[in-house]
Amino acid sequence: MKKNVSPTPAEWRAAMGYFPTGVTIVTAWQNGEPVGSTVSAFTSVSLVPAMLLICLDQTSILLDPIRNSGKFGVNMLDIDSHELAMRFGVGPLEGRFENCGHRCVGDGAPQLDIAPVFIDCDLDNCVEAGDHFVLIGRGLRIEHTAATPPLLYHKGKFPRPWPQS
Repeated sequence: MKKNVSPTPAEWRAAMGYFPTGVTIVTAWQNGEPVGSTVSAFTSVSLVPAMLLICLDQTSILLDPIRNSGKFGVNMLDIDSHELAMRFGVGPLEGRFENCGHRCVGDGAPQLDIAPVFIDCDLDNCVEAGDHFVLIGRGLRIEHTAATPPLLYHKGKFPRPWPQS
């Protein structure tokens, strides 16, 4: 009888990296200051009501601000935003918002001026899942400003879009 063996983290990362994903910067407020981080674990959950989910590492700088305020924003990035994705993903926490225009509407989350699509969310649920948390948000407001191609993440890189058929 063959014994089931779980994949190693490296095997899992390689397998999951095969599937291309869009790239977002999730934002929130902490003590009146904007905080944000690059997130590629993002998907739609429901049309009615409008709901989405993001996955955050348990050590993410966003967890406490989102859980405390009950609000977050999803800023979808366009194909030319790979440097911004890197700054918010692996760069130092200080200076992430430097030279990066942002605003908020009402009591919403920080909206990056560069994001072609922004979704303001209320936190609906937060579930622990392994070394991450799955956060389910209810979409409150959408701003869709451009028809530029999205930034993709595939096998640890930001490839240009595949040819259209």
